[in-house]
Amino acid sequence: CARLNYAPSVDVRAVHPRKGEDGTEAIQKAAAETLKYAVKPADMTTDPEWFMELTRQVHKLRFVATGGALKNVLKEGQESDEELALTDGDGEQDDGGRVGFNWRPADRKYRRYRQADAEPSALIHDPRQIDIEDG
Repeated sequence: CARLNYAPSVDVRAVHPRKGEDGTEAIQKAAAETLKYAVKPADMTTDPEWFMELTRQVHKLRFVATGGALKNVLKEGQESDEELALTDGDGEQDDGGRVGFNWRPADRKYRRYRQADAEPSALIHDPRQIDIEDG
């Protein structure tokens, strides 16, 4: 059990040759079609040794791609040290508002799912503002 607080979804498909094609060359074409999303075609053919090493190193790795409204969520290197540091100071409050999305397999895209939206809370609860009386 992964003990996740969400239900992961994975789209895995077997590589098959196109109809009317068969043999090793057809499978290689199909594999190259899937690889083009991670590697430029010129990089695959320019240096065969490099490409074989890349293939060896990424074997069984998972790649994540985001698009649409989630396009900029996973960009690396944009956070400053200050943004990543945990502080006890007055930081941003989470108002509870959420925008919902779900995966549409037929469209192969995330789409807005307004039923999963959550409105911001009318009262933001800040535990530092609780008065505790001795009793």
